[in-house]
Amino acid sequence: MANSSPTYLPTYSSRPVDTSRGRRALIVLSRILLAAGYGVMVVLLPPKMLFVLALPIAAMLLVTLWMLPDRATFPLASLERVFPVYIVLNIVWPVYIAVALPGLPWLTPTRMVLFVQSFLLVYSFATSSDLRQYIGKVAQSSKWFWLSFLFWEAMQVITLPLSRTPATSAKMLVDNQLSFVGVFFLGCLIFSRKGWATWLSSTLIILALISSANGFLELHLGYPPWANHIPSFMRADESVMAVVLGAQARTADGLYRVHGQFPLSLVMAEYLALSLPFVVHLIVTSPGFARRTLLVLALVFIMSAILITQSRLGLVGAMVAFAAYPLMWAYRVWRGGNSGMLGPALLFGAPVGVVLLLGVVMSSHTLSNRILGGGAQSASNEARKVQREMTVPRVLHNPIGYGLGNSGTVLGYANPGGFLTIDSGLLTTVLDLGVVGVVAFFGLLLAAAKEGIGVYLRTTDRELGLAAPAAISILIFVVIRFVLSQENDFPLAFLILGMIMGLVARERASRGEFAPVGRLAADPAQDTPIPLAAAASVARIAG
Repeated sequence: MANSSPTYLPTYSSRPVDTSRGRRALIVLSRILLAAGYGVMVVLLPPKMLFVLALPIAAMLLVTLWMLPDRATFPLASLERVFPVYIVLNIVWPVYIAVALPGLPWLTPTRMVLFVQSFLLVYSFATSSDLRQYIGKVAQSSKWFWLSFLFWEAMQVITLPLSRTPATSAKMLVDNQLSFVGVFFLGCLIFSRKGWATWLSSTLIILALISSANGFLELHLGYPPWANHIPSFMRADESVMAVVLGAQARTADGLYRVHGQFPLSLVMAEYLALSLPFVVHLIVTSPGFARRTLLVLALVFIMSAILITQSRLGLVGAMVAFAAYPLMWAYRVWRGGNSGMLGPALLFGAPVGVVLLLGVVMSSHTLSNRILGGGAQSASNEARKVQREMTVPRVLHNPIGYGLGNSGTVLGYANPGGFLTIDSGLLTTVLDLGVVGVVAFFGLLLAAAKEGIGVYLRTTDRELGLAAPAAISILIFVVIRFVLSQENDFPLAFLILGMIMGLVARERASRGEFAPVGRLAADPAQDTPIPLAAAASVARIAG
């Protein structure tokens, strides 16, 4: 006769449970009182505070995961299936098309996939010491990056009790861990494996072309193509929809500003600018005249899309890409030592080319206005100047920081429409996280860019060479932070950070300075999904 006893995780076994009537009645009564208490709190608490009720549940879930025994495998294949879906949705799905329920964040396909991805990642962390060690070693490939990263994380927690709105700061802290930190750690794992960096590079270019094509269609229609086809139950906030689906034109010139699937034209321009270095890199490294010609046409098409956003920051980002990549490429050719006079000519000629490019911009009234700003942009320039002057005394009053999400109310600057606003990510970060927080945030970005450039200069591997456009994308992101505070492209930036650190780890491994551990050292392609027995045990432990 087959053994019909239940299966448990290793180190766990069943034990007799007290099933007396008194104990069962006490358990039922406790559950009824708990449910009644939660019902009362749902009625009494304001919608923004309802997330507090989920904290005990989240705490019990984390304790349950912590109690799970260590396993030899984790659901890597499941993570690799969910990961690309999240990346694509994060770029193509409009954040304002969502189901809005009281007390809950807007429910979009992107956030639902992010939840699944986060659960898989947290489960993997909780049950695989090999994975924890591996991602830890990848993330610590650069000591300066890791130190800055830890300080940035610490300031988010330290400023929490100092926040004027603790509930908002706590919510943003959780959002940052899921959307930024979790994506970064998963990127460290995924991009340390062959093929994934190439996939991301191609995907970013393809999605940029699709976004650009959609932008020209939007320009022709005068509104996003889907604006009149959004189901009523997915119109999350009509006031937000009115702003997002509007023309977003400047008062001075009245020109329509294309914004595509993004809430603002500035955000779309930033995304397109972040993708440009990958196009430039493929133009330089791709074999064949036909392929390079197609890539040049793609570059022109994306640049044209940046122009119709009417956003200077996109053109500034393009200038950074066109200036930084030739310098890096020329220095690499010169270091190779096999180019004769070509290497020195390229290296010392590149700065001259950059100066000539700046000269063309300055001598052209149209280019100067589009990149540096003119009469139509004078209001934005003046607003940023006023905001900088207002920020200094507030930072001196509290250099530690006012907590996540409080920069707008602390600064108190309102636009002509009466809305509180900040037009610089630098000001937002220093007001939220203080002097240490802003130095740590920009420090981790610059440290990652430095590591990416170093990999590019040392390697001869084609895929590892993608560290160059990734590093330039981060430099573009840094420059744009001085004139943009919206965080819609932050997940993409942290994804690229994970890509850089993954490529750094691979380059170190090729030199024998990095060795995977456990299962990741053997064959990480094999996958064991979350077993049903484990799921049953989790439920049993949770009570």
